[in-house]
Amino acid sequence: MDAQQQQLKLKSATVRKATKAAFLKMPHRFSALTLCLTARKELNNMTMDGTILRRLRELRTSGECVYKVVNSVDSIYEKVEVE
Repeated sequence: MDAQQQQLKLKSATVRKATKAAFLKMPHRFSALTLCLTARKELNNMTMDGTILRRLRELRTSGECVYKVVNSVDSIYEKVEVE
């Protein structure tokens, strides 16, 4: 691994961590596209939307990111307050 690859590896977060960080930055109601764009900024590389959204669903299953789908046609999500 050369120096450039090591530098990129240090800058890049895992997709799961980047997705969680992006989720925490989102307002109460947000779109999947906005979440994916924010997660990509965290990652510093190109990642497919499907991969990011899959990680988001995994985070919801584990209880780390609680949200509901408000509009499945336009991919609008809403954070759910945990009591």
